Amino acid sequence: MSAVRQDAHHERIAMQISGYIALFASMILSRIVNERAFQKLSSTEKLRLMDGFSRSRAYSLVPLLVAMIVFWVLMTQTQISRLVLAIGYFGGLFLFVIVRSVLNQQKLRQLEMPPAYRQAFTASQFISVAGLAWFFFTIFSAG
Repeated sequence: MSAVRQDAHHERIAMQISGYIALFASMILSRIVNERAFQKLSSTEKLRLMDGFSRSRAYSLVPLLVAMIVFWVLMTQTQISRLVLAIGYFGGLFLFVIVRSVLNQQKLRQLEMPPAYRQAFTASQFISVAGLAWFFFTIFSAG
């Protein structure tokens, strides 16, 4: 392998690694921001929050599991381009995250959560989406 090709290979690997690091770091940072905001809620607000999201917590994984199964079936049982499937899958996943964020914001307003909590929740969602976006960018641009 020539030095130029080897350098390009190392750059792609470094780019992909940065995507994984951003993804995991954003998950952790998002969780910290959300947990700190949760701790500042009163007991009544915490209870209202937990009760208000109980159904969505129970069913939130169903669309993701269905998407994973459909992705696997399409990858293994069809001749559709893997790149097209990957872009469609990750694009759909990104759209799912955005839609869930919007729905969660509406639910927080409906539950009359304090503005400080809603702002922290929004920040934690933004952190998660930013990490996810960088991860997808690195996977597709480095490939």
